[in-house]
This record gives sequence, C-alpha cells and structure tokens, in this order.
Amino acid sequence: MKDRCGTRRRRTNPAKVAGVVLMVAGGLMLLIFVPRWVWMGALSILCVSVGFLLWRFSE
Repeated sequence: MKDRCGTRRRRTNPAKVAGVVLMVAGGLMLLIFVPRWVWMGALSILCVSVGFLLWRFSE
C-alpha cells in the first residue's frame, strides 16, 4: 500500500520480531544460567542462533 508521497509503507515482519525476541532471551539466559548449568548454556546459544537466522533470512 502506498501513502500520499508514493512511497511504500513497511510492515514489521513477525518473523523478524520473533528473531529479535529469541536473541534477547537467549542472551539473557546465557548471562544468567551459564555458570550454573551447561545444558542451559547450550540451549541459550541455540536460542540466539535460531533467533539470528529468523531475523536475517526472513523477508
């Protein structure tokens, strides 16, 4: 959809928002849980990775 100036409005892609949320959540989990549990650290790294991939490759 175009506005008055003829430029297109950009809608926020839900996949990009989900990717950012996953990266932030994974980063927080990494800071909080790495000293305690190795499996939680691995889960947080996976969360950050999936979030980055969603953010980077969603259109």
